[in-house]
Amino acid sequence: MLKQFFDKLTLKPDPVRLYSAGLSDTGRRRKLNEDNYLIDESLGLFIVADGMGGHDAGEVASKLAIETIFNFIKKLTTDHPHNKAFSQFNSVLQDAIEEANNQAHCYNIAKGLSEGRGMGTTVTGFWIDAYRNGSKKQLHTFNVGDSRTYRFADKKLQQLSTDHSHYQLWLDTGKAGDAPKHNIIYKAIGPWRRIVAEQQTIDINKNDLFLLCSDGLCDMLSNPEIEQLILEHKRDSLNSIAQILIDAANNAGGKDNITVVLVKPEV
Repeated sequence: MLKQFFDKLTLKPDPVRLYSAGLSDTGRRRKLNEDNYLIDESLGLFIVADGMGGHDAGEVASKLAIETIFNFIKKLTTDHPHNKAFSQFNSVLQDAIEEANNQAHCYNIAKGLSEGRGMGTTVTGFWIDAYRNGSKKQLHTFNVGDSRTYRFADKKLQQLSTDHSHYQLWLDTGKAGDAPKHNIIYKAIGPWRRIVAEQQTIDINKNDLFLLCSDGLCDMLSNPEIEQLILEHKRDSLNSIAQILIDAANNAGGKDNITVVLVKPEV
């Protein structure tokens, strides 16, 4: 009996098998692609970042944020491999985002820029907890800004992230006065000293498909349009679906950089 108990304690977790794809496109109006994305199936970490600030700023901020978050989590799981079993994913992700914000903010201060100015980036993504033996696997979403995370399940598209934009605030508070522009955000990594990410913990169900995107996709296509395209092409490869979404956004005007990451966990 004791041997069985200790054998169980030393069992390795059963990781979630994943199929993922990511594509990024400059769009039809921009000369520079300031988006970046990360796919790391072994770590279960997926991120899209949309940089702001133009040449030598936006693309630097988005790349810096992704690299900082990745390195923070990678180091933690390498130095403390059993931490995957703990329940502190949210605090770890917040710490990683704070580290990314600190690095970008210090860059802005060194340039002599005041609070709220300088290079910045949105981030949206999730980290999969594949170590919940005997229960449903989960993913932990995080976002700062207006890049989005969606779940497609039961033929329906559900937005999981919250847009940190003045337009969304206007919608949420009753549409008083004139509508603000869609692209004015009040949260981003870099311009402000302190940032708190929006987070959720989501159970992963069979046949779930998760979509991360920059606003170059969702500003050009409505949620019903994205939903319909995924539904029509759900049997295609994820890479094909990503390209179809990008092509549709470009055909609708392609006003911004467009980045799409698709992840299908097999649980």
